[in-house]
Amino acid sequence: MPGRGFEQLRVDVRGDRRRFVGSRWWREWCFARTALAHFRLRLLLMVLIVATGALVFRVFHFPERLSMWESVYYSWSLVFGEPPEEFPESWAIRPLFFLMPVLGLTIIIEGIVDFSLMLRDRRRCERSWCRTMATSMNDHVVLVGLGRLGFRIFKLLRQLGEAVVVFERDAGNQFLDDVRRDGSPLFIGDARREALLEEANIRRAKSIILATDDDLANLEIALDARRIVPEIPVVLRMFDQNIADKVGKAFDLHHAMSQSAISAPSFTMAAVDKSIAYSFAVDDELVVMKNWCVCEGGPMCGRTVGEVMTEYGVGVVRRKTADGSRLFPGPETRLGAGDELLVEGAFRSLLDLNRPAAAKIEGAPR
Repeated sequence: MPGRGFEQLRVDVRGDRRRFVGSRWWREWCFARTALAHFRLRLLLMVLIVATGALVFRVFHFPERLSMWESVYYSWSLVFGEPPEEFPESWAIRPLFFLMPVLGLTIIIEGIVDFSLMLRDRRRCERSWCRTMATSMNDHVVLVGLGRLGFRIFKLLRQLGEAVVVFERDAGNQFLDDVRRDGSPLFIGDARREALLEEANIRRAKSIILATDDDLANLEIALDARRIVPEIPVVLRMFDQNIADKVGKAFDLHHAMSQSAISAPSFTMAAVDKSIAYSFAVDDELVVMKNWCVCEGGPMCGRTVGEVMTEYGVGVVRRKTADGSRLFPGPETRLGAGDELLVEGAFRSLLDLNRPAAAKIEGAPR
C-alpha cells in the first residue's frame, strides 16, 4: 500500500510538472505575441523601405537589369550601410545611397534597443502581455483586491489549479511580485473602469471575487460585472454583515460575506475551548472542528466512524494513530483507545457528547 501511494504521488508530481511546463510555454507564447504586436509598425516600415529600394533598383538600374531577388538583396545591403556596388550613374538610385542607411539603421537600432529593454524588464509591456494572456483564458476567476485576504484567496485558488486574473490598485502592494512569479495576469489599476474588466476577459470568466477593503468599490464593481455578464457568479466582501445580507438578496449576488461575521466564531471559540481548531456558522448554527482523544470507556471507544456519525451527528475529519494519520477515514473504521481525532459537528452536539460521566476523561486533547 505504501508503494502504491508513493507511485501515485510520483504520477501526480509528473502531472503537475507537465501542467507547469505547458503553462510556462503558454506565457512565453503570449509574450512573443505581445512583442510582435509592439514591433509590428517598425517591421512594417522596414519591409516598406526594403521593398521601395528594391523597386527602384529593379526599374532604374542600368546598364544591366536586376532580377527581383537581386533587387531585394541590393536594397537590403544598402539598409545596413554596405553598398552593393560602386556609386551608381542613375540619378534615381543615387538618393538611396544616402537615405536608406539612415532610415534603415535608425529603425533597426531603435528596435534592437527597445527589444533588449523589453526582454530585460518585461514590466515595460506588462499590461499588454497580461491582456494577451487574459484574452486567451477561459473559465478563469477574476480576483479584485490583493490585500492579505485577497492574497490568501489567490494562493488557495492556485493550489486548486484555478486560472486567476488579478486586479490591484496599489502599484506598491507587497504581494505583486508573488503574483508575477506565479505568472498569472496582473492588472495595476482601478477595476471600476469597465474597460479593465473587459481586458480581463470577464465575459468568459467562471466567477469574480471582490476582496478590496472598500465596500462601495466592491459593490460598484459587482454591478458593473453583472451588467457586462448578467449570469456571472459574484463573491462580494463587505464589512457590515447586515448590509451584505441585504445587498446579496437585493442584487441576487451569489455570496456577500462580512469578514467580521466569518472571523467572529473563530475568535469566540478559541477563547471558550482551546481544543477547538476551527469554527464557522451555517444558518446561524455554530459548527466546530475539535481535537478529540479517544479514551477507554468513552462514548466513541470501540465504535466505528459510521456509528459515531449516526448516533452523535459528529463526523471524523482526521484519525491519527501510532501507524500514521488519515483524513476522512472510512465509515467502517473502528476507533480505539489512544486514537487522536479531529471531529466536526454542531457545537451543541459536541457539548452534549462531553456531558456523560464517561466522557469526562475523553475529549481533552493531548
